[in-house]
Amino acid sequence: MKKTNLLAILTLAATPAFLHAQITSYSDIVGYTTSVVKGTGSSGSSQFFSFIPVQLQKDKVFQGSATASGTTITLSGASLTSGALNAGSTYPTHYLLLTSGANAGLSTDIVSNTTGAVTTVDDFSSYINAGASVALVPHVKITDVLGVSGSQKIAGGSTASAADNIYLVGSDGNLKTFYYKTGVGAGLKNSLNQDATGLVVYPGEMILVGRKTTADTASIVQTGLVPTSDTKSVLAQGYSTACSGAPIPLKLSDLTAVAAGASTASSADNIFVIDSATGQLKAFYYKTGVGAGWKTSANAAADVNTDIADGFVFLRRSSTPTTLGQSKTW
Repeated sequence: MKKTNLLAILTLAATPAFLHAQITSYSDIVGYTTSVVKGTGSSGSSQFFSFIPVQLQKDKVFQGSATASGTTITLSGASLTSGALNAGSTYPTHYLLLTSGANAGLSTDIVSNTTGAVTTVDDFSSYINAGASVALVPHVKITDVLGVSGSQKIAGGSTASAADNIYLVGSDGNLKTFYYKTGVGAGLKNSLNQDATGLVVYPGEMILVGRKTTADTASIVQTGLVPTSDTKSVLAQGYSTACSGAPIPLKLSDLTAVAAGASTASSADNIFVIDSATGQLKAFYYKTGVGAGWKTSANAAADVNTDIADGFVFLRRSSTPTTLGQSKTW
């Protein structure tokens, strides 16, 4: 899906001060989060939307110092199984994460590996100086969060129109639809009914789910490691799905220096959150000029303390990406 590792970006730090109430930490790095996909209930909506933030990491397969030459990253003291981190035919399986320095939090997909080095999609040589720290991390897949076909946490169906829908943003900046197909050829599919079993959720992204049945789902529990360094979400042109980089509060006001403002909503970057009453998306933007400040799409004053930690959809107008950075305070 949409990658969050674009380069040549402006880094902005938001510094929330405490852990979000939804996580319980068993140590300083391990915890769990719980989410519920809301049903349509009495809302009258044909599809009720919910965000599922993906904020915890899988166990690292390597962490240590590295050097870079182009897209080849040499890992100090590594003893990997050659080919074990190779990307699949459709989706990557692992990513490289910068864990030290000014660019800590940036990541790039791994294409292939030898016992002591990895080849990445992006050239990180200008970001990895001698002794810089990196981690190699398995990607979180949709099936890690929502389960495998036949025991998934949301409703499946014979077609995408009959099933609960999963939305992620593709590399073209547009939302893509996925669903759990039942019956012949059962499994996680895209809107063209192609297999999507290996579909990944990038660090700092959330899953947008449209629930079509009346009842809520049972709690969806994710376990994993709380990021141990600063986090960054790169928001490129078009749509991006994002959430707080760790299970900590994130307010609408924290995006003031991230989102480009304008005199109208149609010219500014837009932030979409879910209306808890209707289950539909509602937009905010930062108005410039007379009456400057955060506004709803109807130009009413917005509550800048709105907590958007669990997710938001970001519409970036400019071709220059922007970055939400969160300094490690947990």
